[in-house]
Amino acid sequence: MNHLFDLVTAGTFSASLKAFFFFFSFPGITDKEKKEIDLKVEQNMSKFNNTYNQSIVRNTLKWLEYDNFSRELKRDFEGQYYINELIGLKRSYLNFYQIYLNEISKADKRLNQVADLVAKNDEYILQIARFRMIVDPQIQLSQNIHKQTKILYMKVKGYWLNDEGVKERKFFKSLGRFDLYTNGVKDKNAIIDGRKKIREAMIVEYSNTYSK
Repeated sequence: MNHLFDLVTAGTFSASLKAFFFFFSFPGITDKEKKEIDLKVEQNMSKFNNTYNQSIVRNTLKWLEYDNFSRELKRDFEGQYYINELIGLKRSYLNFYQIYLNEISKADKRLNQVADLVAKNDEYILQIARFRMIVDPQIQLSQNIHKQTKILYMKVKGYWLNDEGVKERKFFKSLGRFDLYTNGVKDKNAIIDGRKKIREAMIVEYSNTYSK
């Protein structure tokens, strides 16, 4: 065992880690995008020449490169703004992932046992997955009737990953009167406004978790 990765794979994977590493797929990816990802993966694989399980390392690097963003992000300029921060976070994880065992104590004195390494790896994976959701929020629009005034309002629900890596509905916001959006829940402006509202709530949640 030479790399940190070798120790991590020797430990017990958490439920979230299993979900992210072994059950991810690449739906809707074009041949061009696949080639670009494969090229980046192979470039990064040069940093893992001494690891004993290069197949799993390669899959991990693929997961790191493939963000699986929706088409909505192309119209969501605010979401695109956060991509550079996501790239920085993934770069930080890659630096951690390629640490050699004899350098671990120098890199982080809090990492004393295999359990610490596995936990740190899980934390990175979950953090990256959560930040991807900030870039490209998963939302659900619906109409809500005010019980007293009977006025219809546009409601937006947003998803988040809990500490076990399970996606759940966590954020609930109002966008105002339903009639402001001509095409209802399929209105493009409603989708953009909904993503913005949910992203704001996500950023607060993310900051409370990772800015300690």
